Amino acid sequence: MTLFITELDLPKVVSPSTLKIPRPYSLHVVLVRPIYPRNIGAVSRAMSNMGADRLILIAPQCEIDYEAQQAAATGQAALRAREVYKDWTEFFAQHSEGIRLSLTARDGRGRLVRCLSELLPELPKLSRLLQKTTEVEIPIYLIFGPEDWGLAAEDLELTHFCCSIPTYGENWSLNLAQAVMLALFIVRQAWGGKLTALDGQQAPRPRSRADVFPESTLKEWLIEMKFDLSKKKMNAYTVLRRLLLQNVPTPKELRILEIVLQQSIRKLREYNKLKSLGSAPTSGLNGPPNLEPDPDEQG
Repeated sequence: MTLFITELDLPKVVSPSTLKIPRPYSLHVVLVRPIYPRNIGAVSRAMSNMGADRLILIAPQCEIDYEAQQAAATGQAALRAREVYKDWTEFFAQHSEGIRLSLTARDGRGRLVRCLSELLPELPKLSRLLQKTTEVEIPIYLIFGPEDWGLAAEDLELTHFCCSIPTYGENWSLNLAQAVMLALFIVRQAWGGKLTALDGQQAPRPRSRADVFPESTLKEWLIEMKFDLSKKKMNAYTVLRRLLLQNVPTPKELRILEIVLQQSIRKLREYNKLKSLGSAPTSGLNGPPNLEPDPDEQG
């Protein structure tokens, strides 16, 4: 596999910007014909770590599914706000300005591939766009190819500079998300940006109603299902809550969960009312399952 390269929902306290170039810039990651949803999700997470602005997909070869969301973990923002274009023509219709850096391991005929860490300090001298002293951000596009063969020659011709990620071992092939993380880190090291504060200095996250886990509704649902929640250490509620929150649900997913639970509660109440009147079927309904751990499975 020849793949090289490109760029948390959690709000961050940042230090003052420490730019090392004459004008501010924004970082955008472009994935050309990506194959695997998990890699796209992991790229979104890397972007949230390095403060990249936009995730762009050109002719993706997969659907964005649960696997992508799972890989993005706490870095869902870029994945949710992704832009998708069917080809380069559509991309250029929306993104004609800026500097395009392709990341590749292929040094073709008449094409010079520069090490990204060596090119970046020189780039302000090579590009007039970076020499202008202005407060308007210039978009920087880090462009990566598909996981199997990387960027094609036709892709590389559409970029301003061809770059590679420096490696020091025998294996120079990088996973897509690793390449994106390294490339973004190299850009930030060379050109600066707003550095994330340490964890202890993080500002509290403002919570909206959509962000709140439906604790009371989940408990109400389990009670209607006749589960015993009296054991504080482990019961049906604590297990389900932990499983759901481990997957970092989005606000939309939490809303859907709330709706599902509310509808289930209404149906259960209707059923229990009918049962009390002797009109509901009882076949197969012998109470909740036993949640006590099997002694043979305990370490």
